[in-house]
Amino acid sequence: MLSKFIESLHVRFSSANCREIVKPFSINSKTDKCNTIIMVNRGHARLNDQSVYAQEGSFYFFPAGKKISIQHGIDPDAKFNSYSQSIGTEGQNFVRSVTSHDHLDQIKELVTFVRFDVELFDIIPFFGSLDIPVFQMPPSEELSFLVRHLAFEQETKRLGHDKIIKNFMEELIVYVCRYIESQPDFKPYVEKLEFLADRRLVDIVKFVGDNLEKDLSNKTIANIAFISEDYVGQFFKSLTGKNLQDYIENRRLEKAMFYLKTIPDNIQEIAHKVGFKDPAYFSRRFKMKYGVNANSVRHNKVQLA
Repeated sequence: MLSKFIESLHVRFSSANCREIVKPFSINSKTDKCNTIIMVNRGHARLNDQSVYAQEGSFYFFPAGKKISIQHGIDPDAKFNSYSQSIGTEGQNFVRSVTSHDHLDQIKELVTFVRFDVELFDIIPFFGSLDIPVFQMPPSEELSFLVRHLAFEQETKRLGHDKIIKNFMEELIVYVCRYIESQPDFKPYVEKLEFLADRRLVDIVKFVGDNLEKDLSNKTIANIAFISEDYVGQFFKSLTGKNLQDYIENRRLEKAMFYLKTIPDNIQEIAHKVGFKDPAYFSRRFKMKYGVNANSVRHNKVQLA
């Protein structure tokens, strides 16, 4: 089943970093909007509902929106301190950010975080559609390499780091999907993808992506998907959870952001290129989505992730 969708997954990298655990703590029932992989490089870590500590070099995977309950600590018998911040963020007195310049092999309690989004057809949260629970993965040389180098590339920001991170993230998702597919207990979750194989949804998503500059009214979309104009919006929302025209506008704004960073056309030309007939309306919607003016992006006055 996963093989049908692996080419349609779009990965958006958020962050990767190494942390030394300097004081035992626990995270209880917190959620993160991103998917998170934690590699236990060294030391003690376990889920709160488990008695066994993770093997060094193993991984925890926390799907976006799932409750996070995990313990870290130098002394597994220590009384854990409550650490209420979202996982992956730095808590004063509990964790210390470390870099490749530190003697990582001498740190007794070391973990590496990678946070990211994965969307199917560039719209549907992939692991959210699976509703897959938190799970643990055994040590893997391939995953370890990817996680460590993602953290290194984000830290050093050398020439071409964005491209390398993109490639590493795509490989990482493939390895995670391979693990999921290998686990019989996960079969019921994977089978939930069946309803997304509807050819009409695939046709809509592909047509929108290829024709952002054209008329993308519900009538137009209904014609290419062979669905009635009255039903096409309901059909799209039933499978994706999103309003069709909101999705189209979001894709147009994302494409506009790409153009602002990569081509010399002025803002009016870019607005028309992505399907906005009114440049003033485009500018208002762009600022509402990104919190900055399109002009600021064009003139490199802001730094966007």
